[in-house]
Amino acid sequence: MIMDKSKTPSKKQLTNLLEHYQNGRYAEAENLAVLMTQDFPKHQFAWKVLGAILGATGRNSEAVDAIRTAIELSPTDVAAHNNLGITLKGLGRLDEAEASCKRAIALNPNLAEVHSNLGNILKELDRLDEALASYNQAIALKPDYAEAHSNLGNVLKAKGKLKDAEKRYLKAISIKPDYAEAYYNLGNILKELGRLENATNAYKKAIELKSDYVDARINLDKVMQGIVPTWHISMMNDELRNSTFSDAIKIAVDKDSLVFEIGTGSGLLSMMAIESGAKKVVTCESIKTISDNAKKIIHKNGYQKKIDVINKKSTEVKIGEDIPHKADLLIAEILSSEFVGEGVIESMSDANKRLLKKNGRVIPQSGCIKIALLGDTEEIKKSTYIDKSDGFDLSLFNSITQRKFSLKLKEKPKILSDDEDTFTINLKNIDNYSNEEKVFRLQANQDGLCLGLIQWMKIKLYEDIEYENIPYNVQSHWSTPVYVFDEPIELKKGQFLDIKGFLAKDSVWFNHES
Repeated sequence: MIMDKSKTPSKKQLTNLLEHYQNGRYAEAENLAVLMTQDFPKHQFAWKVLGAILGATGRNSEAVDAIRTAIELSPTDVAAHNNLGITLKGLGRLDEAEASCKRAIALNPNLAEVHSNLGNILKELDRLDEALASYNQAIALKPDYAEAHSNLGNVLKAKGKLKDAEKRYLKAISIKPDYAEAYYNLGNILKELGRLENATNAYKKAIELKSDYVDARINLDKVMQGIVPTWHISMMNDELRNSTFSDAIKIAVDKDSLVFEIGTGSGLLSMMAIESGAKKVVTCESIKTISDNAKKIIHKNGYQKKIDVINKKSTEVKIGEDIPHKADLLIAEILSSEFVGEGVIESMSDANKRLLKKNGRVIPQSGCIKIALLGDTEEIKKSTYIDKSDGFDLSLFNSITQRKFSLKLKEKPKILSDDEDTFTINLKNIDNYSNEEKVFRLQANQDGLCLGLIQWMKIKLYEDIEYENIPYNVQSHWSTPVYVFDEPIELKKGQFLDIKGFLAKDSVWFNHES
């Protein structure tokens, strides 16, 4: 039977499509939308919904085509132009996204959501004053627009107006008390203002509202534990770490090498590079006290003519000003115990693009985050749980402590499963980065009480030189991350546990998928 292309879908078909989409049944909605666009190619609504479905399922490139078809069929559809702007922003096509939002505003200047979306795009373009104007216009049109208040706070924070930003986050929360992102943003401001107890409460509220809020969990742990770089001495005394880096540097360096190092510290790796034959080293350190001291150490060891120390973040270093030309070799030992956590992804991505020659060499080249099920040992249990003390039941205190601990283990931990490779990060060719979420199935290889997970890393430094700080084999200056479950789990050999892992740009988190 030949379909009459002039007909339109029935009311029942449209209602069915909309119900599937609004209830998150995207596969069913997509099938209906595709059939509808085939049977009724001139029906604008079907294309519009198809674009929304494709965007919601992460297929932004396909979504753009569908939304543009909807706009061709109805050029004055403000919502379609706005959706196109949002989708293009997700693809990083910011200039096109800006144009789409401005077209929507020209059609109807009284929609607060469109002004707010334009503000988001302008903030990404670092046009902060214009972004402020867009958010303020959104709020003028819709004073109880919580998202616009919170986004305005983000711009004020970027401009260094922390107290004004705090007021905006509080306003957003007063309008929308279940707004987890506003509590998280408030926590960040309070942390910068040094009000750590208040920041802790804000992060906890964000997690209460959104249990899988990884960044809030990470920042909560940082605030609770305190951020003090006490690890420098143990790092410098880590002979295995030092010798492995030295072996890699010897292979990677040649007599004409210009080396750029991120994170000077004591200057040890820079001096290793010169000792290995490098012609020149430029190294940067963001903490002035450390960079000043590194210059003294380098001078004391006689390398001051060949090593330049710059008190800057690597992202602020400029070719021709701080470093004469792009480097032949990039060295960056800015790895936390979790591998990520000290800005390694952002720093290496930037340095690869701006500061390293094409086909230049990199140390380290990649790293893998590994986990295993953690058994019950007295040392770990005493560091992560409280039960009774002097006959008093203190177990309820566990409900307010962090779930991630960084331990310096003195005893061999009990491992209840084979190790599992979770996330692998390529530092040599890192470019665009997106968050990852995975589920890992770990199988118990013996009976035992499982307290949680133990984590470590395996690093490929250069060519076949690798380093792995296996907690049950290696004494390392890096602490051992341990993630404890809400309650220990009694496992039998062969039993499986599903573990959800989250990797963000500068954080990682694991928890039991119950």
